[in-house]
Amino acid sequence: MTQNNSQNWQKKVLQNLFSSDKSPKLDLTNLEEIFNTTDSENLKYKIEQCKQHHLIQVIDKETKAPDGNFEDILYDIISNFSNQEKVLLCDSQGLCIANNGFPVEMQEELSVLSADIAIMHKRRAQNINKKLGLNSQAWSIVDASGNSCLGFWPLNINKEVFVLVIKGVPFFNQPEMINLIWALYLRYGDA
Repeated sequence: MTQNNSQNWQKKVLQNLFSSDKSPKLDLTNLEEIFNTTDSENLKYKIEQCKQHHLIQVIDKETKAPDGNFEDILYDIISNFSNQEKVLLCDSQGLCIANNGFPVEMQEELSVLSADIAIMHKRRAQNINKKLGLNSQAWSIVDASGNSCLGFWPLNINKEVFVLVIKGVPFFNQPEMINLIWALYLRYGDA
């Protein structure tokens, strides 16, 4: 769902999960609906595949989608993604949706650059990754030593490409990343 626009059953599972405003109760009816199958062997296979790829997890408590003013939610979420506290989220048209830490004049420049990157990413990233055997969807401005100074992470929510711009070391392995995708999907996705 987020790295590219290709479709597969795993993305459909994620779309089914993110289209609800709360985590589903773990029962057979919900599992069959989420995984789009009534065949028990196919259901077991799909669940195991999603678990192996860390796409799903079983949690004890019900989790709810981020709630409140959309812009405030995004600001609170993205502020956690950088060690330098400079993060921006914009759409493929260059509209800044949320900004944490970048001055206004940089926000505009980065939003326009992000729109260009979103277009380039949509057209070229999949072919380049395939041909070079890469498994990366991020773009970066690097220093003379090759270290990333500013990273651009395209996030595909159905047909819209958002770009997350991060200065410094990114921190994605946290619940806020799920909340970001969930909030964007509820706003821009079509289940």
